Amino acid sequence: MAWTIGHLSPRGGRARGILAILTGVALLSASDALVKRSGDGFGLAQLVLLRSVVAASLLATWLRIAQGVRGLHLARGGWVWARSLCLAAMWLCYYAALPAMSFALAAACYYTSPAWMALLGRCLLGMKIGGRGWAAVALSLAGVALAVSPAPDTFTPVVLLPLAAGGFYALAGIITWSRCQAESPGAMAFTLNLCLVGVAAAGLCLLSVIGPSSDDSFVLSVWPRLTPAQWRLVLLLGALMAVIATVVAAAYRLAPTPVVGVFDTAYLGFAAFWGALLFGEVPTSREALGIGMIAASAILMSSARGVD
Repeated sequence: MAWTIGHLSPRGGRARGILAILTGVALLSASDALVKRSGDGFGLAQLVLLRSVVAASLLATWLRIAQGVRGLHLARGGWVWARSLCLAAMWLCYYAALPAMSFALAAACYYTSPAWMALLGRCLLGMKIGGRGWAAVALSLAGVALAVSPAPDTFTPVVLLPLAAGGFYALAGIITWSRCQAESPGAMAFTLNLCLVGVAAAGLCLLSVIGPSSDDSFVLSVWPRLTPAQWRLVLLLGALMAVIATVVAAAYRLAPTPVVGVFDTAYLGFAAFWGALLFGEVPTSREALGIGMIAASAILMSSARGVD
């Protein structure tokens, strides 16, 4: 048996969870492509802060209208905040890597998350990884090695950022499935954006203390002046973030983490599409093979016996 876990999906939850994650990754890939395309006019912490302020405001308004004050209630607040911190770390790591990597390659490194989910599930939840599971982990790692080609003369530490992002995302998925089943997706999405606001604000304070960097640096810039077009982009990204955070939280509540993880890899296809369309980034044959191996590893992981 490849996977065991202590509770089952709600009735119809698997299909609804799959639909939710496919919707989420389609919107997320578009949002991330916009960040990569327009990020040079922002600072990383500035962009995360402004986007999440918009998203949190929209979510709070919607929850108050639809559900009243109880819509913001958390049954297990500590676990929801732990999940939010993992996702905040994920976004910061992933966005920090985007300026220095092709979109498809960054996505490939990030979407080692099913392998991370298997390993973390084994360590934290006692899930059993069978032969197929271990084969999927090995295939995922081989795919990363092939796509990145970590030769001493070409390897860059930036590659570690999307790999770390995949680990944080997997941990957030494990927490959501195992500890946050009773939570409202809207409340979890709102808490996530509050957490992102706090983390980004702390980052801005730290950057201000250590000294402002050149506005040319996306990661280290404090607060570049924004144009009206950039403010409109912030509003769009915030609206997308509100929807994305809600549907992804719903997906991991409705379906087991490994099942959601495999359909989550649809992001790879979207990333390749946006990379070619917006940035003229066509993966080399080696990179394409590595990306394919990573996607295949996720499919292999989900097909292992015992995923229910």
